[in-house]
Amino acid sequence: MSNFSNQSKKAKPIINKTVLKSSLVAGAFLFSGINQTAQANTKSIVAVEPLVCDVVSAIAPPSTPVTCLIDRKQDVHDVRITPRQAQTLKSANQVFTLGSEMTPAIKKWLDNPLTVVVGVSAIEIDEHHDHDDHGDHSTAKHDDHDDHDDHGEGAFEWAGVFDLSAGTYKWSFAKVDGDYADPAMKMVILNSDDIEASEELAKELLGSKNSETKRNNDKLVAQEKAYFLSFNEKKDITTFTVEIKKAGKYAFFTEHMPFEFEADEHFFKDVSGDDVEPIAQVPDEGDHHHHDHGELDPHIWHDPHNIIKMGNVISKNINKKISFFDRETKKVLKERTQAVNSILEDLDLWTQKQVATIPTDRRTIVSKHKALEYYGDAFGLKTMSLLDFIGHSSSLKPQTISAVLAELKEENVKVLFAEQKPPSKLLKNLSRQTSTSIASNQIYVDGLMPTGNTVSVAVHNTCTIVNSLGGGCDEKEGNELEGKWNSLINP
Repeated sequence: MSNFSNQSKKAKPIINKTVLKSSLVAGAFLFSGINQTAQANTKSIVAVEPLVCDVVSAIAPPSTPVTCLIDRKQDVHDVRITPRQAQTLKSANQVFTLGSEMTPAIKKWLDNPLTVVVGVSAIEIDEHHDHDDHGDHSTAKHDDHDDHDDHGEGAFEWAGVFDLSAGTYKWSFAKVDGDYADPAMKMVILNSDDIEASEELAKELLGSKNSETKRNNDKLVAQEKAYFLSFNEKKDITTFTVEIKKAGKYAFFTEHMPFEFEADEHFFKDVSGDDVEPIAQVPDEGDHHHHDHGELDPHIWHDPHNIIKMGNVISKNINKKISFFDRETKKVLKERTQAVNSILEDLDLWTQKQVATIPTDRRTIVSKHKALEYYGDAFGLKTMSLLDFIGHSSSLKPQTISAVLAELKEENVKVLFAEQKPPSKLLKNLSRQTSTSIASNQIYVDGLMPTGNTVSVAVHNTCTIVNSLGGGCDEKEGNELEGKWNSLINP
């Protein structure tokens, strides 16, 4: 018994302090790695534009949350970042955007080190020199966007001329979906019947720091001074009284689009509560807003190879945020990126086959503004912008009609493509006065359709163009590519 007892005592484990310390350090290190992985995968990725959000969602691992900042119904050119959206941007782990060329409102966020630009200013754009009839459409060539007025900092987005009798009127700003489009805006009221002639003065006044602050129920009169209109966040509607002392024509210049503040009621009414409509406005009714793209054409995604480059930038930056220890997530990211690239290569080949069915003498796309040059460059189609030679006005002069007719005849143009539904007043007037039909389907040039994905909008646009120009579009293969893309977004 004594021997057994002694052996038991000897068998008592001895703790090696050095080994224990090493184990604790290793365990702590491993836990730290796991914790980093958890943190990386729980923080949100924010994609500013709907198109970018779609591409990011297709590439990012399913475990990585992706937030779409801007709704598809909104025009990214004219959107204003709300306080709620600003908070979303601040709390994001990463932000992906096309950049200020496409979305001017994102400009102030570009200095944020977490913001990654995937648009025209950040990637090398393909040059398609094999289409001799189109010349060199490199990035440097996309600088002649005469259709977009440069309003610059502190300038106006909208101007309207009203023919007003002496008296008082109500100009209201309403919350839409629970928020004002912006908490404040500037306005200038001038005794003028000519927007263009008053534009420089309006810009100067809007850009000046010498503005007069007005709040709910305050009075506005025509004067050479800008008003700073502050909206009451506690009220659903902020209303200002406009006093017209002498009958005449008055030009209103606003920092934001007044239509953005319309909920159930028109923004401008007379003392009887009847709507007051402008006799002239810029942009014109139903037309696309004025957009200054600067020296770069931002519509790069109409060439599938450019989307591949966008995706590669997205994938590279997401990869940086994934913990070194999370090898499985890195693998998934790589596989999804490869799948996206494969689908886009197939989309490019499919588009080439469809365009090839168009008669060679009818390969001209005529649309409102320059947004399909990358598409035309990639697939051998000539593109024409109506705004290049008819301007923004929907009132077409005889000499303008003659010039348009000559151009359409020279290019054998039989159809015009609308960028909105219903077509703008300008396009309908042009169609009627030139006897040129409008394609039955609209084309989507600034982003995604109300439903669908990056591939589906490309398939839709191609089939609309091809069928309208006398070719024959086979949608079956295109729809299959759309399904493959959708399976990445909704696994």
